[in-house]
Amino acid sequence: MLERLHEEINRRTRVAGIFPNEKALIRLISAIEIEISEDWVAGRKYLNMNNVIEDEAEDANSNKNQFYRNNLA
Repeated sequence: MLERLHEEINRRTRVAGIFPNEKALIRLISAIEIEISEDWVAGRKYLNMNNVIEDEAEDANSNKNQFYRNNLA
């Protein structure tokens, strides 16, 4: 985790190059740390069960109106 933080700080400070003062550098680093912290706290949502339930309901409704090849010929 700490290595990722250092990589992100290095990547963003390369863009700015030279900072006008120490406070500007600290503001940038603080913003990066807050962003990473928010991402970490929120976590990732890998599967939303509401979408799965809605898809199953749609599949059940669409099976009633499905055409089969032997019905067409």
